[in-house]
Amino acid sequence: MEKTAEDYMYDDQADERDAAWAESELLKGGKTDAVLSCPQCLVQICFVCQRHARFADQFRALAAKHCEIREEELFVYGPSGLLEPKTEATPKYAEVFRLVECSKCQARVGVADADGVYHL
Repeated sequence: MEKTAEDYMYDDQADERDAAWAESELLKGGKTDAVLSCPQCLVQICFVCQRHARFADQFRALAAKHCEIREEELFVYGPSGLLEPKTEATPKYAEVFRLVECSKCQARVGVADADGVYHL
């Protein structure tokens, strides 16, 4: 008995339907510079983001999936230009960022600012 395309469950339209669904449900018609994944468990965390103007490996987004903001873990940019934990010595005018973790594996994936913008 000869096998047919149905026997292999082949669907030549599946890719087009999947792409249309991703466009309508995940991208919401927006433009993105990248689709970001957690570096530890590879779950997708951001579908619409914008690349940072100066730092090519950084992105910002208004929404993230599979992420949790840790309200108790606060960071500021230190004199070296790197994020450092907020301390009592931190100037009052310093912009404070909250830690963002992957909700699947708890890896640190970025920070969120006071306006709710994710920096990944």
